[in-house]
Amino acid sequence: MSLTMSLTRRKAGNVLTLVVVIALNGLAATGVMSGASIGDIANRYRSLVLPADYVFGIWSLIYLGLIASAIYQALPTVGAERAVQRLGIWWSVTGALNVAWISLFSFGQFALALLVMVTFLVSLVAIGERVRVPGGNSQGGRITLAEQAFLIWPQDLYLAWISVALIVNSFQFAHAVAWRGFGIAESTWAVAMMIVATMLGVIMAWHRGNWLFPLVVAWALRGIGARYADIGAIAGPTRWLVPVGIVTGVIAWVVGQRARRERATSR
Repeated sequence: MSLTMSLTRRKAGNVLTLVVVIALNGLAATGVMSGASIGDIANRYRSLVLPADYVFGIWSLIYLGLIASAIYQALPTVGAERAVQRLGIWWSVTGALNVAWISLFSFGQFALALLVMVTFLVSLVAIGERVRVPGGNSQGGRITLAEQAFLIWPQDLYLAWISVALIVNSFQFAHAVAWRGFGIAESTWAVAMMIVATMLGVIMAWHRGNWLFPLVVAWALRGIGARYADIGAIAGPTRWLVPVGIVTGVIAWVVGQRARRERATSR
């Protein structure tokens, strides 16, 4: 009975956490929190890796996925209980870090906001590892389609976007403190980091089966190219990085999936 009550409280706590996160993000996005919206603040320190405004609409997709995940966790099923147990405290931790970042950024505390975002990313990596552990599954150790759709994919999307956002925020912070980049042109730094992000997407697709990661990176790079269409040093590389990232990401995912299936059957 005590275990059932504990799980029920954790389910309710996870739902409440998400409600608070969405509500406070809404206040920040509309400018109610600090008097200026997140977009307005970001555009005050516009770097060459800042995507076009429409790109940030991905947050709607992220929150839809998290809402679906919270509903799945709240169901009176064995799968839901397993999901809550796998997530542990990390669902609440990421929620708290999300709120902390949005609050600090809204009030111009960019250094602290960047540190929080690093911690935020680490916590999402921890969740990504936990939700992929198939132990105790009634499907013979396999992760079910429901767990993929309502547990793994929402977190994979979240992780991919926060990884991109960390790069964007790092460049924004560099502008805020007037960092000169060791004398290297910002466009050079920007292209280098776009290449790094593309490579990371391919690695995540291959190594962790996160097929969403290269797509999110490509979405962000396409937005950077759209914002800076008149700057050849930025728009040019995005034109080939986007398709290369998607194609190599798909290939890496297929190869990785095949390798994981072979390892599973050989055990």
